[in-house]
Amino acid sequence: MKLIKYHISLVFILLLAFDAAGQDAHYSQYFNAPLSLNPAFTGYYDGRHRLATNFRNQWLGAGDPFTTATVSFDTRAMVNQLDKSILGVGLVLMGDRTATGAYNSNYASLSTAYHQALDEEGFQHLAVGFQGSLGARMLDYNRISFNNQFASRGFDLSLSNNENFVTRRSSYVDFNFGLMYNYLKDRTRVFIGTSYYHLNQPKMSFLGNDEYMLPARATVHAGASFLVGSQGELFLSGQFMNQAGVNNTTLGFAYGYSPYQSDDNNVFYAGLFYRNQDAVYPYLGYLLNDIQIGLSYDINTSGIQTGNRRNRSFELSVIYHFFDPNALRRVMPWY
Repeated sequence: MKLIKYHISLVFILLLAFDAAGQDAHYSQYFNAPLSLNPAFTGYYDGRHRLATNFRNQWLGAGDPFTTATVSFDTRAMVNQLDKSILGVGLVLMGDRTATGAYNSNYASLSTAYHQALDEEGFQHLAVGFQGSLGARMLDYNRISFNNQFASRGFDLSLSNNENFVTRRSSYVDFNFGLMYNYLKDRTRVFIGTSYYHLNQPKMSFLGNDEYMLPARATVHAGASFLVGSQGELFLSGQFMNQAGVNNTTLGFAYGYSPYQSDDNNVFYAGLFYRNQDAVYPYLGYLLNDIQIGLSYDINTSGIQTGNRRNRSFELSVIYHFFDPNALRRVMPWY
């Protein structure tokens, strides 16, 4: 009975995996995954370089079906020639493991953005960003059980599945685009941006006769931050995303507190975010010197159950800022 329940759960997870194939993997801490949210973020930070890592484990109670990890690095070019304007270049690597490894998606992106200063002081910037990606999606059907593999003692994966899979791997070339306006003076910031992923809607196929197109993803995001007293800072954030006819709206806030007045080397963050008809999640973060760590935990509010009412999602982000000790330092999550 347990074996049958396991395979029923696996089939359900696989169906979710192919349904999720129409949507990109995305993070609850989208504000800590800048190059995955909008290529126009490339190069916009204080410091010399930025290294960001993100890890998400979704629906742990359902057998660890969705695991996503991203690493990005960006830096600035032509620093001495551009004055207050900024030219950023970067690299993004992503791996998404679905249905206990039966379906996997990976891509590598080169990212660039130009931030044109709109005033002499450099408080305002208008940015345009581009990304070019090489991606691959892989199906390991040896990890999947089919109806004709059901024997007297349960599923026997050594039997033929009698399925006509032409290939286990489908590769594609992809392009992304983004715009963003930023106002940043001292510790007051307002920004709004939009991004459009999969401009060319690349085709992928495992059966040879199907022409599945990766649907475009459109996002609008905005936020603001300002000081609260001498030791606090408030962050406000919102995001709207549409892909394959599915809308996703997230709103939230976070409060940053430094035990030492006006000290950017030791800051605690706490916040709460709500993703419409999906989840509510608390956020905790800590900044120590050059390293910023964020933790979030999704509490499912939708009607979806995955065979375990205790299903949960956990997310970790780590950002390392390569600060110039002689330059201005303003660390803040990208809310």
